[in-house]
Amino acid sequence: MRLHSLHVLGLMAWGTLLSVAFPGPASAQTSQPGCYNLDLEADWEPPFSEESFEYLQQMTLTPQQTLRATPPLALTSAESIVLPVNQRVTATYVHDASGTRPSLGYLYVDELITRGYLDLNGNLRDSNGNGIADLQEDIYNLAPATGPQARPYVGATRRCNKAFTSGGFTYSQPDLALREGCDSTFTSGALLPDARPGTHPDVRVDVVGSNMVAVPRTGFSDNGLYARIPNLLEPAHALNNYRGLGHPVFFPGSGQTVDLGAIKAERELVFYLVVANDAVTSPDEGRVYPCLRKAANGQCTLHLKTSTSVFFSRAKWNLDQDPVGKSPVAARNIGCAYSEECLPEQPNPRSGACAVAATGQNLCGWLDPEALTRLGTAPYGNTSLPMEARVVPVSGNGNMPHVILAAPSDTPRNWLLAFEDFSGGGDRDFNDAVFQFRGDVSSEVRSYVRYPGTRTMLPWCAISQVRFRKDDALDSGCDASAAISYAVATDCRVCDSQDFCIRNFTPTWQPVTFPAGAQEVILDVSSLPGNQLCWKASMAGTSPTCLPTISNVDVGYVLVPRSP
Repeated sequence: MRLHSLHVLGLMAWGTLLSVAFPGPASAQTSQPGCYNLDLEADWEPPFSEESFEYLQQMTLTPQQTLRATPPLALTSAESIVLPVNQRVTATYVHDASGTRPSLGYLYVDELITRGYLDLNGNLRDSNGNGIADLQEDIYNLAPATGPQARPYVGATRRCNKAFTSGGFTYSQPDLALREGCDSTFTSGALLPDARPGTHPDVRVDVVGSNMVAVPRTGFSDNGLYARIPNLLEPAHALNNYRGLGHPVFFPGSGQTVDLGAIKAERELVFYLVVANDAVTSPDEGRVYPCLRKAANGQCTLHLKTSTSVFFSRAKWNLDQDPVGKSPVAARNIGCAYSEECLPEQPNPRSGACAVAATGQNLCGWLDPEALTRLGTAPYGNTSLPMEARVVPVSGNGNMPHVILAAPSDTPRNWLLAFEDFSGGGDRDFNDAVFQFRGDVSSEVRSYVRYPGTRTMLPWCAISQVRFRKDDALDSGCDASAAISYAVATDCRVCDSQDFCIRNFTPTWQPVTFPAGAQEVILDVSSLPGNQLCWKASMAGTSPTCLPTISNVDVGYVLVPRSP
């Protein structure tokens, strides 16, 4: 980062005298009209500062004016899934022990707010005041077709037109829980166990819907893009009247790894799992019907009987109540293999519990041994889960949580979501459907365009050579996968004939390859387009214990007349 004095040079180009203030090295000499044979040894990279860079991604500018990789941040809760930085995300199916043909997808919170399902604070809305949140009402298309509580049908055509009245409100019976003949499934005042935790007498409660028959044919469907996924949770399509908001990731029998594309850091995600699992009510076994409407005391007043259940990573959005009421709902050692013999209430090493490394507390294991083995293979990033505790907190509104999120401290970019697939929580092992998400997050920096003293670069000039020198170091905690790579481009801005230039988001990058043991190299860039030079650096293999540093970069280059 050498500094040079300023000079004022005159330019004669195309027969026109141009007077331009041009700071440059003392050795800069006019070789042809309009271009300069700049000293290749001159350094046009100033000391690192906030003004030096187009962007810093997972890198920090230190007080010592060096660049250092930022420790990757871990997701900490399924209740608020917001990625710490923009990143490309892939999802891989790890394990399915449920047998419920689960389908996974996600919703964007901002899209739900725009559609009116959430208020600005992210709370579920009940805009028609009938006791059922609009989101749940539209997932099952429960709103009546007419009247003050009517809502637009999410789909092309309603398959069944059966109404029922409960609690003084009229609703539509859900297509997803009706046979092909659309026979009525509503029962008023059925005597059922109270789904709230504790000891309660049986209660009279309304029930709508039915479980799926062995061969559903055209029944138990809302006739959308996918027969037994709620239309609202499908992507927008003509078959759901373009009202779908879902971003599907996995369908039953779909591919093992899916590219979710680029996910922006500021957009909150809520994941959902759709399962084909008959809802039953047996609180002693941790099984309850989903609850569509509650009284003020938390008692359910309208149950949904269905084989198509939806579970969200936000526990308050789930329809099923928690009949146990224990806090936390579950606690697991994520590095310990699951054992059916281990009792969460009495975790004993002799029955399969393992000690948490940080505290020594014994907790039952989480994932099946085959799932842990699979995670340790290359397609899953050779992930070895540490002996760390993860807990599932209570929802706060009496509903059942269904997700554990685990971002291991040593590989926080590879995080896992695992679902419990029984309505009511069942055995609460939270390992029935397991998915791994891997963020392609590199620590990267891109410089602003480096000028020899003027922001105007004449279009008839080209850059023929670049001298690049770097001073960097890997952290002591880095392994063989860690590396720092560099590249240069000469079309970092795109300019028009009026010298108006904008940033080129996809310049033509040429890798900087250093001879063995060298810190400096001279590059031939005469084949590259443009004359707007910038550089970038990328750090691979970073981790909480591997934080490489770039102390200095020197960049010099030569301008020549562009070939005809």
